[in-house]
Formats: sequence, structure tokens, C-alpha cells
Amino acid sequence: MATETPRRSERLANRIAADLERSGARIERLRMTVAVIAVLAVLLVAAVLWLGRAISVDPTRRAVDELTVPGWAAASVHDETYGSRWCVGECRVRMRTWTSEGTVDDTANEYWQAVLNAGWIPADAEQCVGGLGEEGCYVRDELYLELWVVPVDCGDRYELCVGSEVTAVVAAQAALPRLAEERATADSR
Repeated sequence: MATETPRRSERLANRIAADLERSGARIERLRMTVAVIAVLAVLLVAAVLWLGRAISVDPTRRAVDELTVPGWAAASVHDETYGSRWCVGECRVRMRTWTSEGTVDDTANEYWQAVLNAGWIPADAEQCVGGLGEEGCYVRDELYLELWVVPVDCGDRYELCVGSEVTAVVAAQAALPRLAEERATADSR
């Protein structure tokens, strides 16, 4: 009987070791599964944030935000926006006006450089909507940009008036007929 007890305890020890080994393998699989799920969750959140940003940022706003000029050339900024960014009913048009502390020539040079550096290319003359003080029109992807620089309007003719005003109109190229119509209406007044 003495020999039977060590065998029984040996079998019991082997069974316990096998159970622990199976449990350890299950625990290891569980750890690996949790790690894979965590990595997939992080990737999913990153993809959702990236797509959300791409969907939520207006392309016309992004286009004017990409124009980088010195501080003196953009002392103050005013934005006007109308229309739908998906061209439902009316395409999105963004007008951004900067007040510059520089002369018209210096300011125009800075903005022309900024437009070209942002990847815009000069548009064909027949594509330009045109207008008073028109300095140039550009295209990039599906967008159209009209840019002009004029002297700042001074209220008092005796006041020393230095500076200029820059206006950029950014719209989808699908909005060009509407812009031309608005320009023709404004010119006839």
C-alpha cells in the first residue's frame, strides 16, 4: 500500500499539472485576445477621428486657412459663408477679407506667393468671373479662388491712410455660374 500512495499522489500531481497547463494556455489565449481587441479598438477610433475630420472640415475653409502670410498682411480677418458644402440647392461660397497694414503692391505680392505656394494654379481667363479690382483667379482640384487687393477705404480724406484690403472668394467650380450671375447683378446697379 505504501507503493500505491506515491503513485496515486504522482497521478494526482500530474493531473493538477496538466490542469494548470491547460488553464495557463487558456489564460494566455485570453490575454492575446484582449490585446488584439485593444489594438483594433485604437485603430478603429483613429480611423473614425480621421474620417470625421475629413467629413466635418469644409473644403473652402481649409483652402483659405492654408494661405499663410506674414502678420502685417493679415492684421484682421472677416469671414462670410453661404450655400451648402455638398451643393444642395446652392454651392458653398466663402468670402474671407483680410485687412493688411502694407501697401497694395506689397500685400498683393505676399498673397500671390501664398496662393501659389498652397498649390493653386492660375485659371484660364474665360473661367474668371472678374470684378472691380480683380487681381487674379486660381483653381485647385474642384475649387475656384478669386483674389483681389484694393486700397483700404478711409473715412476722413485728411487722415493718413495706409493699408489695403484683400478679399478671397473660394467656391466649388460648380458655383461659378451663380457667382457670375451675382457679379453681373452687382455691376448693373
